[in-house]
Amino acid sequence: MKILVLNAGSSSLKYALYETSPEAIASDTDRLLGEGLVERVSSMAEALKSAFSALGPVLGGEAVAGVGYRVVHGGMFPGSVVIDAAVEQAIDGLSAMAPLHNPHSLAVIRAGREHLPNAVHVAVFDTAFHQTLPPEAYAYAMPPEYLTEKKMRRYGFHGISHRSVALRFAKLHGKPAAEFRLIVCHLGNGCSVCAVERGRSVETSMGFTPLEGLVMGTRSGDVDASALLHLIVREGEDPERLLHTLNNASGLQAISGVSNDMRDVLQAADSGNERARLAVRTFCYRAKKFIGAYLAAMNGADALVFTGGIGEHSAPVRAGICAELDQLGIAIDPVLNQAQSRQARCVGRSKIAVWVIPTEEQLLIARDTLGCLHPH
Repeated sequence: MKILVLNAGSSSLKYALYETSPEAIASDTDRLLGEGLVERVSSMAEALKSAFSALGPVLGGEAVAGVGYRVVHGGMFPGSVVIDAAVEQAIDGLSAMAPLHNPHSLAVIRAGREHLPNAVHVAVFDTAFHQTLPPEAYAYAMPPEYLTEKKMRRYGFHGISHRSVALRFAKLHGKPAAEFRLIVCHLGNGCSVCAVERGRSVETSMGFTPLEGLVMGTRSGDVDASALLHLIVREGEDPERLLHTLNNASGLQAISGVSNDMRDVLQAADSGNERARLAVRTFCYRAKKFIGAYLAAMNGADALVFTGGIGEHSAPVRAGICAELDQLGIAIDPVLNQAQSRQARCVGRSKIAVWVIPTEEQLLIARDTLGCLHPH
């Protein structure tokens, strides 16, 4: 059965076409028929046409049975759902909390439903994996009506990636995910850490929005709420402009003054740029603090796993994060860490293993979509 996966960015569209079935999922033999990226998107409808054109012959024959969409903010949706008007409305209503993501996802959903009216369309939410957070992890220390009436809570994000990596780690070790405690670092332009205990998310660094937590490409991560209120009330900062600054002009870009791309920042740091060096140290330090916290939250871990563009490809960042964690049972192997590979691999043979596992978000979206076509 053919499943099309569509993952919308702010100005790009990633796509992948899979041949899969319940039997293929059970034996891990799903087939990737084609994939690609459309950049500098003017409209999602045009981007979708480009994707169809690029996929060409592999779209022929058997019709696409389902289309799966990555949606960053799904609120309280506990899992993937077939998209109808009510689901579209819910995604739209959450756009203010994920302004860099949900509007674009909604645009590609509408274009996809128009282009493939006979397929089943499924929303796969980044937030769903974190619905297992216990109250002490998701609740802010605010009056209860903020939680019940205004839905002010920690939702968490990158859940598709964290779930994918946890499942892949278990598969590589030939055991069920329920047997492991993992700390997963998804590091890219957006970054988050997740404590995965027995296959379930029990703590994660992002919160009410994808802004909370780590230093990211253009996002600030944690900032004292009073500091922001001070800027608005005492300094006359426009709230919308400040929100834009925190999401689009902070993080690595702001600290380094060079770029939001870690590759550029590392190059500048190696050339002696002190601001770039500070950006790398700050990025690694913030991640290290969360790792320590999650070791405490789970009373240990079986492995620390890196994924995402930076996590998978930046040996210096992995080394920087793991430096001086040996007393906590984490040590990276310099030789293994420097080895270039696109495969899942162990890069630290310490008490707590250190792994690099490429995320397979697209495949997991395809499998979730098939699951909605054939519910158990």
